[in-house]
Amino acid sequence: MTCDEHVRAVAVLAACGLALGSAAPARAQSAEAEVLFRDGRKLIQAGKLADGCDKIEASERLEPSVGALLNLGDCRERLGELASAWAAFRKAESVARSAGNDEKRRAEARRRAALVEPKLLYLVLEVERPVAGLVVRRDAESIDPQLWSTPVPVDPGTYDISAAAPGYRPWQTRVTIDARLRRRAVAIPALEPAPPPVVPAQVPPPAAAEVRASISRPAGTWSTPRKVSAVSAAAAAGALGTGVYFGWRAQRLAERADRRCPMVMCGDPEGLALNARARTAATTANVLYAAGGAAAVTAALLWLAGKPGDVAIRPGVAGGVGVSIAGRF
Repeated sequence: MTCDEHVRAVAVLAACGLALGSAAPARAQSAEAEVLFRDGRKLIQAGKLADGCDKIEASERLEPSVGALLNLGDCRERLGELASAWAAFRKAESVARSAGNDEKRRAEARRRAALVEPKLLYLVLEVERPVAGLVVRRDAESIDPQLWSTPVPVDPGTYDISAAAPGYRPWQTRVTIDARLRRRAVAIPALEPAPPPVVPAQVPPPAAAEVRASISRPAGTWSTPRKVSAVSAAAAAGALGTGVYFGWRAQRLAERADRRCPMVMCGDPEGLALNARARTAATTANVLYAAGGAAAVTAALLWLAGKPGDVAIRPGVAGGVGVSIAGRF
């Protein structure tokens, strides 16, 4: 990719044409990444910045390159997503440093990041009283405990902040981040204990003076084992569905961590935190897959074993009034 191509794709990068033109070509090597990159440039030229940014970001995920990251950072900056732009410029600097022969574009990425950094907006999640199993989320994203009470750059917008822990009532609020307040702190209060579950009182069966009838009826489709089977199947579906979500989440976190820390050695705290969260999400997904598979097998066995037969209910007397049940199951 030549410097002229970059200038036509993103007008703001014209000022850094010398740096882009003198460095190694930024053209993606894989066909998929190249197609996405070209589509992104065309959308940006057509004024569709958001769609163009997403295409270039997808290209960069397939194959990181300094040129794609510079374009992505510039695009996000033009959209006002300064935290995303800053992260892209920082990663571009890291990738260029790793290449070892791209000093001019490394300097350009460092310069652009330095220009954006003073404009960043920060969100601080302050946990008043941590409890066992506490999970704090920003929208659907679980926030690593190491990032609690730490200012984290975020893009402007509205975020749902929630906290939940076993045995406690969940808590949630919504905050809006904009340029009027550079640093927004959200205090997460101590969670209230959830009330204990209500156990229904056991009522003794009424005494029968005499038993006058013998009841015989065919059993319905839903025998007791099959009812338990249905519950196990629902649990299996829930576990597998949740496992799919955590697996997807682990992949997304790993991709974000790779963008922050493309090298084996990394000194970026947020990149390390993202990597740790990716491992935790992957482990959770594996546990849920195993639990869901076991529940599914249990449901199938119970369903087969619970084939109903004729059920007979007969009265009996053995030191009192009683009932005997017989049938084929």
